[in-house]
Amino acid sequence: MAIKDLTLVEKHLFICNGGTCTKNGAEESTKKIREYIADEGMEAQVHTTKTYCNGRCNDGPVVIAMPENVWFKGITPDFCRKFVQQYVVKNQLPESKVLFDYEEKAIRVEG
Repeated sequence: MAIKDLTLVEKHLFICNGGTCTKNGAEESTKKIREYIADEGMEAQVHTTKTYCNGRCNDGPVVIAMPENVWFKGITPDFCRKFVQQYVVKNQLPESKVLFDYEEKAIRVEG
């Protein structure tokens, strides 16, 4: 395994693979997010960590993004390409998928 040069990392995505998220496609989402990041040539700038339960089972698969401190909901396999294109590449929030933004201090419900 290669050693990651952390001085190049701009984003860190924590991808929930707890039980419920996995039932909702998190394992495939994890693979697709990593694949699409690689397709964009951004492996050095974006680090991903596969986690276990992040405590938001009804919202999964959940992705937590740092350093922006934003939690995303419903990052299913069919949304992964759009997620990477919009959030990782263009640095734009996919508003319909934002669950929690530390700056807002509010959990977003449907919508």
